[in-house]
Amino acid sequence: MTIKPSPSLVRKAIAADIPEIWRLFLMGLRDNGIFKLAPQKVDYYLNRAIYPDQVMSNDNGPRGQIGVIGSPGKLEAIVFVILGSYWYSEQIHLEALIVYVDPEYRASEHAKACIQWMKNMADELDIKLVTGIMSNDRTAAKIRLYDRYLPRIGAFYLHPIGDTDVKRKNHNMEKESWLASKRV
Repeated sequence: MTIKPSPSLVRKAIAADIPEIWRLFLMGLRDNGIFKLAPQKVDYYLNRAIYPDQVMSNDNGPRGQIGVIGSPGKLEAIVFVILGSYWYSEQIHLEALIVYVDPEYRASEHAKACIQWMKNMADELDIKLVTGIMSNDRTAAKIRLYDRYLPRIGAFYLHPIGDTDVKRKNHNMEKESWLASKRV
């Protein structure tokens, strides 16, 4: 059975998208996660992006936006960016936290649309976009995709590699996190 994807149009996420954002995030974490999951921290970032009007103007915490492809209840892709700055500069940049397409929809143009959405947002804000790939799954294909749309400026490295305990712990936390997001 072939699944027909939605048009590759990124829209701003809404509160009704939270359970599906969690689903896609956990799928991405399973593929690419290298650190132990902290569900309360994920909720903190998600809530700030979904409910920006609830963030006080004097609050110096992260500010971001989540883009999604698909309808509430059936998301096909997510892209999450925040405003950040490097330790040596006051210059603000747009930092990608996750770009993830549900494996059922990878034959679509969704990944390209998510990359373009990030670029457009950076252009609208007149700031730089900083994004990268931290993955051991289909890494070469992801790099080729990003190379077609963005200039490469470096590489990431991790030591020690092969911490399967983190992936096992994250996998065990998925049910608990998924159930908690459904209660929202």
